[in-house]
Amino acid sequence: MTTAARLVLSDCERVLACIQEDMASELWRPRWAGLMALLRAVGHVLKKADGAQSPAARGIIDNAWKELKMSNPAIFWNFVEQERNNILKSYEFGPALKITIRPSTAHLNMSTADIYSSSSEPTTFHAFMRSGSFEGEDPLSLCREAIKFWREYLDKIDRLAASHMT
Repeated sequence: MTTAARLVLSDCERVLACIQEDMASELWRPRWAGLMALLRAVGHVLKKADGAQSPAARGIIDNAWKELKMSNPAIFWNFVEQERNNILKSYEFGPALKITIRPSTAHLNMSTADIYSSSSEPTTFHAFMRSGSFEGEDPLSLCREAIKFWREYLDKIDRLAASHMT
């Protein structure tokens, strides 16, 4: 019953894998925007595409949405919804990236005038949410949590649909 929404969710997982690999590149921002749009699209596609299958499907999905609004899960409202809105409405991004560059060190032996250098350590990248309910948290972990949230939400809808068919 949630076939179209699950296709979007699988694309979320693929984009997340790309972001993890390319966090150090200038592609992280457009990929992040795409991932946030996709994470929110799961619910829209569920309602518009999967909900169009039948009146029963529409009813189950609508009831699940009402429950979602009443339960107010932070990962949905304060991360997925808010971050998507920030990006699409004002092109503001919640994550920030701290880059630590550890160059090699040059050494000069004053007695012999020999110059040598120690090897550099790898450059590190640390992503974190700069503000809001999840300030300081790892944005990629939040995305994994959002994907888990959607998977459980869709599983619940599929269980309800199966119980209505029996």
